Amino acid sequence: MVLEWQGIASLPHCTILLSLVTRRMNPFDLKAALSADHAQHPVIIHFPIALFIASAVFDLLAIWCKKPVLASVAYYNLVGAAISVPPAIATGLGAWRWHLEGAALKGNLRLHLIGALTSASLIFLLCWMRSRLRAKASSPGLAYFALTLLAVAIVTLTGHLGGFLSGVETP
Repeated sequence: MVLEWQGIASLPHCTILLSLVTRRMNPFDLKAALSADHAQHPVIIHFPIALFIASAVFDLLAIWCKKPVLASVAYYNLVGAAISVPPAIATGLGAWRWHLEGAALKGNLRLHLIGALTSASLIFLLCWMRSRLRAKASSPGLAYFALTLLAVAIVTLTGHLGGFLSGVETP
């Protein structure tokens, strides 16, 4: 059976495999992986987003189910989100600088940057608030949950804009 390379090469999941086969690229070459054109931002950014949203969901479940262990899970997810934000921002700035060749900050790119910095600030603020509440052995109040809801909305909008910028989502 003869494979038609033209038809296979047009499939997105096959292009990476074909490039490895045709160029004999070493999949364990760290330098090549870190300097790849696609950048690491689309991969790394999912960690703070998922951890932060999981934190919000576990906070709600902790209240609804009246289980303090879920509040602890929410706290550690929030800490994980805060820890993973700096690499996500760094890779985002790197993608803008190298992949987009330092394009002018206008339109969706500017909105994405503003949303990313606002989201990061809110995640850090919520982590700080939660750490103080945890030290006092106190439960979060309405202001904490209102800020969390605002942050989830901004994170979602920022991710949506990022999808447009990456070409995954098209208008």
